[in-house]
Amino acid sequence: MIPIYEQGSGNGIGHGLQSFLERFDAICAEHLAKGRAKSFAFIFYDFADQALRRILKNQGVFAQLDRLAGTELSVFYLHAGTKAAVESFNAHFFSTLGIDGQATLPCVVFFRLNESQIEDVEIAQLESADLVHGFSELYGAIEQYLKAQPAAPAEASRAIRWLKGGTKFLSVELFRAALKKGFELFF
Repeated sequence: MIPIYEQGSGNGIGHGLQSFLERFDAICAEHLAKGRAKSFAFIFYDFADQALRRILKNQGVFAQLDRLAGTELSVFYLHAGTKAAVESFNAHFFSTLGIDGQATLPCVVFFRLNESQIEDVEIAQLESADLVHGFSELYGAIEQYLKAQPAAPAEASRAIRWLKGGTKFLSVELFRAALKKGFELFF
């Protein structure tokens, strides 16, 4: 679990927006090279979603999700100060990742990096809005992805819908340029 903070130097756990922007591809390459991750994910949510915000802020939950992700998955999530900034950020990256019109908030977007290309985009569409079920659903989505067994459409979970991203592949350079533009526009 790797938080991205709207403000701050990125010291300790997580990154400030600027350090994340400048180092996105290096962070991913480093995680792959050091065996810290084989794939990556972003948690997208509406900042007004109080239950999900509490889930992500809870240190016990953070630790459980971090242990679950282990050395298989690096999960990024944005902490920002305003609802409008988060909504704009989400809309911009939904478009960039080719999932605009396919996914709604909240969701987890998983992807792999292969020779500087973002590929195999999968979306776990989260449905539960309350605190207790929200954690279970988020944990379950990450667990299913790690087992490489997302629920098939015919046997879909009551709470999680799995979708394939619309982008076949996306270069890291293009994604980084989109990150930079998004941060310039929204922060």
